[in-house]
Amino acid sequence: MLTLVIADSNLKVTPQEIDSKYSRPDLVQFSLMLASDSRLAEEREVKTIVHTRDNKIFQFEPDVNIPTDQSEFQQMLVRSAQGTAPKGIEYREQPLMAALKDELGHKMVMSPKGVKKDLIETFSRAEDYVVVIGGFLEGDFVSPVYEWTDKTISISDRLMKSWSVTAEVLVGYRYCSLE
Repeated sequence: MLTLVIADSNLKVTPQEIDSKYSRPDLVQFSLMLASDSRLAEEREVKTIVHTRDNKIFQFEPDVNIPTDQSEFQQMLVRSAQGTAPKGIEYREQPLMAALKDELGHKMVMSPKGVKKDLIETFSRAEDYVVVIGGFLEGDFVSPVYEWTDKTISISDRLMKSWSVTAEVLVGYRYCSLE
């Protein structure tokens, strides 16, 4: 099982903040669309957790339909935060590390600061993984993910958008060894 975590996202989910220049729902939305439309989701081998910088946690089961329209996506998050989450989405407020304490598997953080690795050679389908991807456009994690992780992995020397890293992780896990 692969648990994708889009962490420290620049995402606002209250109606007053939704159009803020500091909110980047596209970074999260595209990553979620990739994960929910993947072969791993079809096989129920992936779940996705979204963490915002103000400690809002959204957990998505593989079969959740992510709206392609950004306004509808934002409204889905607002409804979830208000207690009327669609089936397959769990919402809570807590720091990222508290949200991840019960997640099982090898703990990995994707960062240009990490050791350069080929993900197909890094993963094994016989193992579970919790992979943290930054949900921000620039900068670094504000949550203490580097203290939590077993491995910090790099797939590029540059900071990539979260949806690109999500795609690489999904493909790496899907096509890795079954041993």
